[in-house]
Amino acid sequence: MTKLELYEISESYDDITPEECDEVLSTCGCFNLRKASRAVTQFYDEILQPTGFRATQLTVLFALGEAQELSLTKLAHMLVVSPSTLSRNLRPLERDGYVEIVNKGKREKSVTLTEDGIAALSEAKPYWSKAQLKFTSLIGDDRWEELSERLDQTVELIRR
Repeated sequence: MTKLELYEISESYDDITPEECDEVLSTCGCFNLRKASRAVTQFYDEILQPTGFRATQLTVLFALGEAQELSLTKLAHMLVVSPSTLSRNLRPLERDGYVEIVNKGKREKSVTLTEDGIAALSEAKPYWSKAQLKFTSLIGDDRWEELSERLDQTVELIRR
């Protein structure tokens, strides 16, 4: 949205108050979901630190562990990231020998876990389990179950 479009919508762009900014920040779905996501990611990253993986990298490895092999397009869709973000996130995993990216034709590539990736995932799982247990004990199993379900529903609704 351009500044002109924003002005036309509000007709008071130059007069926005601190209270209006506070209202936007406190009610904005995007801001509040991203803030919660960053806090949870930092929480997991701290516990996962001994593994050498960030939570986002481990998620990619678990997704590949489940599917065995995925096209980059399907993996990006599954993780709700852009193909360019996925490629950027896969580079260190490929460089370190945890995943292998293979051309499957002119326009399609697929990615699989390597033996080293499977071993690393196995070694990292206890740390993930510790993070998950600590996370659910902090927010409560019932609350997490409900929140997880609502987050899945949110993704489905937004993608329609």
